[in-house]
Amino acid sequence: MHSAGTYKITRQCQITLPYEIREQLKLKEGDNLDFFYNNNLILIKKKKSPKSLFEEIAERTRERFKQKGITERMVKRIIKEVHYDKNSS
Repeated sequence: MHSAGTYKITRQCQITLPYEIREQLKLKEGDNLDFFYNNNLILIKKKKSPKSLFEEIAERTRERFKQKGITERMVKRIIKEVHYDKNSS
């Protein structure tokens, strides 16, 4: 973990995130942040959009399928089979 310095809380209980952090995490106006705390520690984490979470999951799944030799054609065939079984019941 890196230190980005010491900052004061304003009268309205606000802080400014240092430029270095905003750049590193690619933060922009309107982004959501999650706050976690425990004792004397505060952790701020950039909240990911549902779309980016889905893209990450899809990429990991593609990599695992590739490692196991599962092709897109195989997946489509299985989906068709399940769809057919569901509709024929």
